[in-house]
Amino acid sequence: MDLTPKNTVLIDRFEKTLKVKRSTARVYASSIASLAKKMNEKTDDLSWLKKKKIKKHVADINNLTRRKNLASGIIAALKVIDERKIIEDYRKILMQADKDYTAYLQSGKRKRPYKDADREWTRIKTLWKKASAVVSAQKLFEQGERVNPAQYRTLQTLIYLKFLADMPVRRLEYNQIRFVNTEPPERGNYIITHKNKPWVWSIGQYKTVKRFGKQVFPIPAGLKKILTRLRPIVKAKNLDEYIFMNSRWKMMTRDSFSKFVKHIFKTYMGKDWTQNVIRSIKVSSVWKDSIKTIEAIQLAESMAHDVRTAMKHYR
Repeated sequence: MDLTPKNTVLIDRFEKTLKVKRSTARVYASSIASLAKKMNEKTDDLSWLKKKKIKKHVADINNLTRRKNLASGIIAALKVIDERKIIEDYRKILMQADKDYTAYLQSGKRKRPYKDADREWTRIKTLWKKASAVVSAQKLFEQGERVNPAQYRTLQTLIYLKFLADMPVRRLEYNQIRFVNTEPPERGNYIITHKNKPWVWSIGQYKTVKRFGKQVFPIPAGLKKILTRLRPIVKAKNLDEYIFMNSRWKMMTRDSFSKFVKHIFKTYMGKDWTQNVIRSIKVSSVWKDSIKTIEAIQLAESMAHDVRTAMKHYR
């Protein structure tokens, strides 16, 4: 059986030529490979992206997000083959899709997977109690380092839901959280377990870090109590002490963490909700009826997005 990852050659090409992260190169490669399959083309020669029929196909895509993503992937691929002239055509498609998407968001026509943000957020804030009951019934903390991957996944569920209840609702940077006694010099996302000072959540690796910089939040007593019980298990399973791990005791990828979140809400609420939906619910619960200016600004900063983003995407 061939166990070679899909699109490896194309991923390598994007990564080497564009000097982008492996994860970014993988997204570009997946986008181009899917398009190539649909258009009966090969990925070893990207010159077919210059064909007019490809541009027409992309411009005619109705789904705005898909159109934007595909145009971005093609722009990256055209840079790889150093085709600068046609890039401008795709930039225009991308810019128009952005304008259309903004107009769509502001029109109020966007359907949301929830009706009452206040009610849903109240439910979400208490979900950790359900997970805690499961953990207690199975005596998972008492089992310590003997827990298996399935049992640890239950513990992770409790940790994640307690983070939602007690801390700012972030994007997917939870997957990189790890325990440290003192903050390392390299940028990362840490639970810093100070001896003589309050524990803090230090977030230095996330989407909008260039705008907001490193952010530090104190760990509330309830969350600290659970993390304190979890740490010995984490130490036994992972040398780097990553909190959110896969079944091989390695740090979860962002994609794995996203699927983990969806599974939690399907299990505990019967909802197909993503982390973005949870952020939307949280913001909408603040913005719903009236603009509470100070609270809205503080919320936007703690969640690392612009107030204008909240107004456009969530309310």
